[in-house]
Amino acid sequence: MKMQFESTLTIIFTTLFLMISNANAAAVSAEISACNDAVNKGDATAAIEQSTAILQRNNTDYEGLLCKGRALDLQGNYPEALAAMELAVQSTEDVFAKTVSYILIGNLHRANNKTEEAVESYQKSIAMCANNDNKTYTRMNHNFIGDAYFEAKNLNAALDSYTTSTRLAFNDNERAESFERLAKVYNAIGNHDKAIEFQLKATVMQKQAGSLTAYADSSLLLGQYFIDGKEYSHAERHYKKLAKFAKDNGGAYYEAAANYGLAEATFANGDKERANRLFVEASKLATKIGAKQLAAIIDAKHKALNS
Repeated sequence: MKMQFESTLTIIFTTLFLMISNANAAAVSAEISACNDAVNKGDATAAIEQSTAILQRNNTDYEGLLCKGRALDLQGNYPEALAAMELAVQSTEDVFAKTVSYILIGNLHRANNKTEEAVESYQKSIAMCANNDNKTYTRMNHNFIGDAYFEAKNLNAALDSYTTSTRLAFNDNERAESFERLAKVYNAIGNHDKAIEFQLKATVMQKQAGSLTAYADSSLLLGQYFIDGKEYSHAERHYKKLAKFAKDNGGAYYEAAANYGLAEATFANGDKERANRLFVEASKLATKIGAKQLAAIIDAKHKALNS
């Protein structure tokens, strides 16, 4: 069950930054607000129009340049997006603005498979963090560096970055996030015992400090790592508990996903007849609640295992 229900981190991060920067500004122009809103809605054309109007009056306006860069990124125009974001960095002396800008530039490089360029930009952001002892963004940057290396399949470098991030975690939510990343790398390396160890820690912390959704997502990953490590009986017990938890808390999506995992583990454990029933039940529930993608994944796996 190769599923990971992750938030779109870049969108959340960017939205958070804009909220902070807007709150600190004496006044945010209607044009800048409209430009950022357009980008957040995925409307690159409207964002380009708004940023162009802003930059016609002041071609070094930081927020105008940043919004233009984000809009160009939406259009897939990497060179011009990069140029606009780099101009944005040059146009401000604000340490926090530079911190965020280098992160956005790093994300842009990552999206275009420029791993070393991305890492270099995240490191520049870390250097900015040192100016005001910003441990939160330092930790985030180490996670981003780890993500870049992980995507490039440089797993040892990813492990080093995630380990550094873990040391900077301030609370259980942050520790859970770091442990999940470590588990992901260990699983990719093939060290399933370590993957299970760290994912179990993350799941416990999500149950204590996270939302129900975060706990369910973390639990699904733990079940997957049990399967990847051929710990099928552990996986069965785990998915049964998760399915009950989801049902008791009204989470039909996670109930279907947990029953899918249970079907996989049961099939791998040799009880194919019961597993086939579980596949059908999980697919029916996913279809009933309109989770078409999940239903398609379940059906495809069911078919593949019986072919």
